[in-house]
Amino acid sequence: MTRWRSVLGAALTAVLLGAALPAPASAAPGTAAQPPAQRLKWGACAGSSGPELRCARVKVPLDHRNPRGRKIEVMISRLPATDPGQRRGVLLSARGGPGQHGGVYLPEDYTNLMTPEVRARYDLIGFDVRFLEQSTPITCGYPMEEPEGFWNRGAQSRSEFELHVVEARQYARDCQKHAGWALPHATLANIARDMDVIRIALGERRISFLGADALGTVGAIYATLFPRQTDRFVLDNPLDPSKLWQPSRLERIALMESGLDEFAAWIADRDDEFGLGDTAAQVERNVSDMWKNAPWHAGGREWTGDELVYYTILGVFFDAFAWPMAANLAAIRSGDAPPAPWPLYPSVRPGVSGVPVDNHTAVSTAYMCAESPWRTNVESYWRDLQRYVPPFPNFGVAAANIFPCAFWSSRKDNRVTVGGRHTPPALVLGATGNSIVPLSNARAVATALRGSRLVVDDLRGHELYPFYGSDCLKDRANRYLISGELPRGNVRCPAPVPAG
Repeated sequence: MTRWRSVLGAALTAVLLGAALPAPASAAPGTAAQPPAQRLKWGACAGSSGPELRCARVKVPLDHRNPRGRKIEVMISRLPATDPGQRRGVLLSARGGPGQHGGVYLPEDYTNLMTPEVRARYDLIGFDVRFLEQSTPITCGYPMEEPEGFWNRGAQSRSEFELHVVEARQYARDCQKHAGWALPHATLANIARDMDVIRIALGERRISFLGADALGTVGAIYATLFPRQTDRFVLDNPLDPSKLWQPSRLERIALMESGLDEFAAWIADRDDEFGLGDTAAQVERNVSDMWKNAPWHAGGREWTGDELVYYTILGVFFDAFAWPMAANLAAIRSGDAPPAPWPLYPSVRPGVSGVPVDNHTAVSTAYMCAESPWRTNVESYWRDLQRYVPPFPNFGVAAANIFPCAFWSSRKDNRVTVGGRHTPPALVLGATGNSIVPLSNARAVATALRGSRLVVDDLRGHELYPFYGSDCLKDRANRYLISGELPRGNVRCPAPVPAG
């Protein structure tokens, strides 16, 4: 088995994860009994880059259907609005995945990217989703993370496939052994319900929200379950909750392969600069040969196939990373240090303690497996490989392969149908070239939340606001957060001029 193939599927999983718990049948959305008030103890945030960010722990039910039962803690952070006179309320955020990165430090990331008018109006509230990093972290008992925190294996032969079946079954057993108490409760709806407990603990009548990928889906679920507590919600490339998770993995294989073709063509047009080939086919051959023939010695160290694949994936997924990642691959192929190195394995910030070494991988797998039952017929995964690998040789090997969810202990369909008569509209963002979340997902969520507007960037990427989107898209999001003004209709933003 070639280790680099595990990373090919990491990108697929990078935004996928979660599930949903329906509202109690006896209560309308948002009318469940509120938990008792909590007195938050604000203090310094471990690993924070400045004293302005303050952190506190919020107690939430492990099982929201049993609010008086076992409690877990969710870590939140706060960066106050810059103008108390204009303050509207709180803007909650957490990272997509969930499982790749914590969200406690997002307010620090946002503060220099959001306009002063937005910063004046909102306390920025970050949080780590349940079971991740500083929010009652879980482990599956492994000594290290998988690449980018996602369990994936790529198989091209029957012998490789059989080996991965054994690995996937054992990983599921180990997760049950070490975190079985948590696994049924790792759902997107429980994140949404945690958000409402956070709202109550902060003393807010309503909350605004910004979330990308799976966290964008969380925003749609919150608006469905708690419509009266929903203020201004920006949902960035949300996943269609009806397709999570196994259908999502298969849906995106062709999209990812197409993204690689486009990235390779972009590099080929700049062969004088990168020297990786003057046709897309030649670039793909040269780059895939680098993966397979690793390690490569460059810049005083060895570069593994995992790292080279991940650099390729970043170039495929983000227009903003096209030049840096192409330059990295070209430099390593020439024996030089990459000009824009990027970490491969997730980790917590220095100063943060108590997080198991495999936490991100454990969390990402837990959320993927708790949403709805995966197929348990092992042979069906082998048939998927035979179907997807020939036309999609780069990404089909991992996306269609066996996964630990096939052997998961809890097998319930926890999906939430978003939308409804009372659900308020949101601003939904999408990208035409998103190789992780098909644009059809954002359209489905915008349609389900009646009255919502969709703003589409003509580029490759996600986490568009406030990070990688065009000025056109960011302007629409800023206007909405400042004034509550939604566009009169859906908006298509032109492609920005690429850097480099």
